[in-house]
Amino acid sequence: MYRKVMLSLTLLSLILLSLIAWKVGVFKEIADLPFSTLVSNMVRNTYFSGMACSIISVVVIYKWQVWYSKRKLKQDFRCNECIQDIYSGIEIVSNYASSIPEKENEDCDTELRKKNAQEYVDFYQKNKGYIHYANLALSYEGNNLLIESIQSCFFINLNFKLLEILNNVKNRLPNLRNKYPEIEELENKYKETADEEIMLRLGEKLALYFVDAKFMADYWKELLDYLGYDPTFVKLFVETYNTRYKIKDDVKSSMSVRNSHMIEVKRAVRRAILRDKFSNFWKK
Repeated sequence: MYRKVMLSLTLLSLILLSLIAWKVGVFKEIADLPFSTLVSNMVRNTYFSGMACSIISVVVIYKWQVWYSKRKLKQDFRCNECIQDIYSGIEIVSNYASSIPEKENEDCDTELRKKNAQEYVDFYQKNKGYIHYANLALSYEGNNLLIESIQSCFFINLNFKLLEILNNVKNRLPNLRNKYPEIEELENKYKETADEEIMLRLGEKLALYFVDAKFMADYWKELLDYLGYDPTFVKLFVETYNTRYKIKDDVKSSMSVRNSHMIEVKRAVRRAILRDKFSNFWKK
């Protein structure tokens, strides 16, 4: 909705400016001037030159700030661990999402409502381990560290795209964190009592939960794609770092020591990825 509103306002502003320019004869003046003369006049115009330099400066500074913020964020080892788990959750949700039963239109049909609920309950019980792990990975409290790091690294209020993605993630998080314990509680009650009413409630909650889980996975993926993370690199980085250094000891080290560890591991991972690419080049 936000994008549609902004696009509409931008187009409306462009149309109004074009009409004003046409009314005062700007287009006619431009058409009558040779291109070289037009460029020369524009460059000599102090107002135009100042505006152009200001716009270019703002764009360059903004692009540099985004690049620098992404770079600083990737240097935080704790965030890389969170991201590795999030990628695992995204992968699991994408794997089981295609198998989720499709809810048929009930239209006050009690039998159809029971059938839908039973299908959801059966699917949940069959894939409970995967669903539980994915929920934990996508909604883990430790993921707040990543969100806080993003907010501290970026000028979040000036980056509308990132702000929109981050708000989507933050708005969905409570749904997964609050709904899943309720689902587990209802499932335990259903196992104990085999009550049909509990089964119906459980099925309805599962239907809503699966929608939230799919959206959550999509939002996390969109966020990590925007930040430029490579799941293969993150996974290898965390594994290599944990192999070489102990987190407990590393946390006590100075910032310079930790940075040197990060750089060393990053280079090792990049070399490993390059070796793998070269070795598999002719196999494709």
